[in-house]
Formats: sequence, C-alpha cells, structure tokens
Amino acid sequence: MITLKKLNWDNCFSYGAGNELNLDANTVTQIIGTNGMGKSSIPLIIEEALYNKNSKGIKKADIPNRYVNDGYSISLEFSKGANEYKISINRKNSVKVKLEHNGEDISSHTATNTYKTLQEIIGVDFKTFSQLVYQNTNASLQFLTATDSNRKKFLIDLLHLEEYVELFDIFKEASKETSSLVSSVQAKIATIDKWLTDNKLSDTNILPLINIDISTEEDEKQLSTLSLEIKNITENNNKISKNNSLVTMLKDVDLAKAQAGSPGEKVPTTEHKEALYAVKAKRLQAVKSLEKIVKLKSSCHVCDQPINEEFRRDLISTEIAQRDSCDIEIEVLEGVIEGANFTNQKVQQALDLERKWSDLFRSIDRSLPTKLVSESDLLVEVENLSARLKIKRDEIRLLTDQNTAITKRNTRIQVIQEQTQNFITQLGEATKTLNQHAQLDANLEVLKKSFSTNGLLAYKIENLVVELEDVANTYLAELSDGRFTLGFNVEKDKLNVEITDNGNTVDILALSSGELARVNTATLIAIRKLMSSISKSKINILFLDEVINVLDEVGREKMVELLIKEDELNTYIVSHGWTHPLLDKIEVVKDGNVSKLEW
Repeated sequence: MITLKKLNWDNCFSYGAGNELNLDANTVTQIIGTNGMGKSSIPLIIEEALYNKNSKGIKKADIPNRYVNDGYSISLEFSKGANEYKISINRKNSVKVKLEHNGEDISSHTATNTYKTLQEIIGVDFKTFSQLVYQNTNASLQFLTATDSNRKKFLIDLLHLEEYVELFDIFKEASKETSSLVSSVQAKIATIDKWLTDNKLSDTNILPLINIDISTEEDEKQLSTLSLEIKNITENNNKISKNNSLVTMLKDVDLAKAQAGSPGEKVPTTEHKEALYAVKAKRLQAVKSLEKIVKLKSSCHVCDQPINEEFRRDLISTEIAQRDSCDIEIEVLEGVIEGANFTNQKVQQALDLERKWSDLFRSIDRSLPTKLVSESDLLVEVENLSARLKIKRDEIRLLTDQNTAITKRNTRIQVIQEQTQNFITQLGEATKTLNQHAQLDANLEVLKKSFSTNGLLAYKIENLVVELEDVANTYLAELSDGRFTLGFNVEKDKLNVEITDNGNTVDILALSSGELARVNTATLIAIRKLMSSISKSKINILFLDEVINVLDEVGREKMVELLIKEDELNTYIVSHGWTHPLLDKIEVVKDGNVSKLEW
C-alpha cells in the first residue's frame, strides 16, 4: 500500500510559504473555507509533486503565487510497504527535483527521468491516480448520466482495461493483414489454376522444319545479265537515233551556196565612223555660229559700236557654206558605212553557217550504224525467266510460312512447358502459404472476437460491474436506508444503468437533487474502492470536493459514518462551511493575497 504522509509547499497557487499537512494523521478531515481560498489546490499540489502535472491542466507559469513572485517548492513524504520515499521540487529560475529512498538520493540526471523512476515506484499512472485520490460530484454524475457507450468506455479507462482494447486493435490489425495475405494467395492460386487450365497442351511433340531445297541464284544472275543487255540496247538505239538526226541536219546545211555568195572578208568601218563623228561635230559648230550671227543687231551689245552689215553677211555666207559642205560629206560617209555593214552581214551569215556545219560534222559518230537494233527476242527471254523465278519464289515463300508456323508452335510448346513447371512450383508454394496462414487467420479471428467489446472485455466488465454494483449498493443502502438500489447491465458495446426506488425502476434524470446526491456519493465511493482493489496499489488519500454540498443533513451524517469506518483511508472532505463535530478540521484562510492553513 502507498501511504502519503506529509506534504510541504511554498508559494503554490494562492498559498504563501511554510505550509505543512500531515496527510495520514486522521481518518476523516474537513477542509473548510470560502470560495477562492485554495481548498481544491491541495490535491493539485500532490499531483504536481508525484507526476509533474495536474488534472486541471494548469500551466507551470500559473502555479506560483503571483503576489509573492518567488517561484515555488513542494516536498512530499510517502511510504510503499517498508520503504520510505521523499520527493522534493524547487522551481525558481531553474528546476531542481530530488528523489530519496530511505534517506539515499536516487535522483536521475534529468527531472524527466527522475519522474519516470517515481512513477515506477508508485505503480499507478496519472489518470488512475487522479481518479483514486480526487473525486467530485461532477465526475460521478457524468458517469451516471453519460450515454451507454460512453459509460462503458469510461469504465474501461477507469478500471484500467485498456490492455484488452489494445490487444483487440493488435489482433484486428494482424487479422486484417493475414486476411489480406490469404485473399491475395487465394487470388494467386485461382489465377494459376485458370492459366494451367487454359494452357493445357494436348500435343507436346516438337515438329521438324521443312528443308527448302530451291535455288534462284542462277536465274537471278541470268535475268540481271539480260536486263543489262536490254538497257544497253536501248541506250545504243537512242545514240543511233540521235546520230541519224545529226546526219539529216547536216544534209540540210548548203555550205557551198553560202561560201559562193560570201563577199569575202569583212570591211572595216571604224575609220569611217570616226570621220562621220568629226564631220557631224564640225557641222554642229557651223550651225551654232550661224544662229549666233543671225541674232546680232545693228550694234554690239558689249561695246555698243555699230556692226558692219557687209561683214555680217560675209560671215553668214561662210557658215552656210561650211554647213552645206558638212551635209554632203555626212551623206557620203553614211552611204559608205551602210554599204560596209551590208557586206559584213553577208560575210557573218556565211561564217555562222560554216560554224554550224562544222559543229554538226564533228558531233556525228560515224562508227554507229544507221539501222536500230531490235530487243523483242531479249524481252521474250526476260519474260520467261521472270515467270520461272516467280514460281520458285512463291514456293519458297509458302515453305517459309510453313516453317514460321512450325517454329511458332514449337516455341509456344516450349514456353508453356517452362511456364507450367514454374506455375506448378508457385502453386505448391502458394498452397503451402495458404494452409499456414489460413489457420493463423482463423486463430486471429477467434482472438479478435475474444478481445472485442463483446468478448473477454465484456466478460471482464460484467464481473467487475457485479463487484461495483455490490459495493455501490452497500453504501447506497446505508445512505438511503435501503430505499435505492443501483443496477448495471452489460449489453454488447453498452453499459446500462438502472435505478430502483423501493423496487420501482426510476430514470436517473427523474431523481431529485438530494436523491441523486445519495446515488452519486455511493457510486463515487464504490468506484474509488473498486479501483483501489483493481490497481493493486492502494492509496490512503481521498479528496471529496464539495460532495456534502448536495446532501441533506441526514445524508451528510450517513456519509461521515461510512467514511469513518474506512480505516485504511485518510479522507479529506472539502466544503464551504458545514462542519461535523466528530471530525478534525482545517480551515483555509487568507491574509491579504496569501492563503494559509489553520487548525
């Protein structure tokens, strides 16, 4: 059994320094005080000491008394069997955690590891510890009025049966994997069976290939030779035709007539053309001078001297004579040039005709015959040879196609034989795997059902609920003078609650607040007692926060009588002002902004 003995704390929540509480001093103790004094903080301080957290989720920064602002410290002495332990926490600028066992420091290097060691010693997780040590009416009321499914889940957590749920999840996942594997193997076996059925060979003989003893080599060589000869014949006939055309064109050229009509050599015209150019320039000069003289007036336009008319007339006569002389000379020269051009044209025509004749004469191949060669005989031979080759090629193609079909058939037989052997091996392995995992799958299915909410878990809860029901009714009988009874019924995933009032079934929501408080209190104490029994780590402390506020005077007396009988418990009843004359009392008061305990 774990016995929490002495709690010391400084500056936690609303408290100041120097607080001490002997937790195991009395069987039942009242903690009284008005709202906001810090009555409910004491179980939170115990949680912080043992688990480094609290059930209300208050952050570390909000734990120190903000009016003192000097950090906080907690120490808790407890025993487990014959061993004495002390946990000390000092949290100011840094955190110091010290764990002692029979006076020896067994702290780890870090606070986290020290708390792990401490939890191993206590043997109870935080959630279970909080529900064992600290209970209020809201928690129990939530259990009694919750939905059937949530009530069962609450009991699973409360009674520490999560292992059954975890095992169910493990078996469920394993069953899912195994079932998937079995389905996959079955599908593989079905696929292999279908393939073996669809590809079963009725004839496995390997056929020989046909020998193709047909040659086209000689015929193809002969055809190539004939084709070359025909091609050469065509080229030669083209040459002969072209050569004959050149001969005809040469005959059409009358070279003798052209030579007989030729004036001889070409007459040069360069000197005559130069002379003609000079005479034309001379005539142009005479014309310009004549125009100038004719335009002269009776006096000079420069010196204004009179001009001799007779001299002027002589000048005009001279220029006219010069112009006329040039005209005659021009006419003569142009006639000479024209005659020379005509002669030269005749000479050039004769030369062009002579050149054309020479070109044709040189182009004619006098070694070629004038008659075209006939290729009809060669064409007939080529046609016969081509027909013979076609027959041979068709025969070769037919035999080749037959060999291709034989090769394809032989290959298919060989491939199917190889694959069949491979598939038979795979089929044997798959069948072996199926036989192994089919039994495993069946076993996992049994385990999955066994650990489901309808299996062992339901059986376990049903047995525990019977015990819870007996304990709750024992307390409830005393609190209600035997008027009320509480019954639980486990049904699949649900936990139904049934309340009877003098043998009549009553909906829990139809109870008055006083009646509900009695049922609520009896259930709270019963749950706590049952959890202490199941956890195998009985804890001496129980805080009942504001429980008496919902009970009438008779109910309070009954509850105190019950708690006094629980000699292994050190119960603390937290309330605002109600007191019982037989109970030890601790009052929480405030001096300014700092709470303290007074006896």
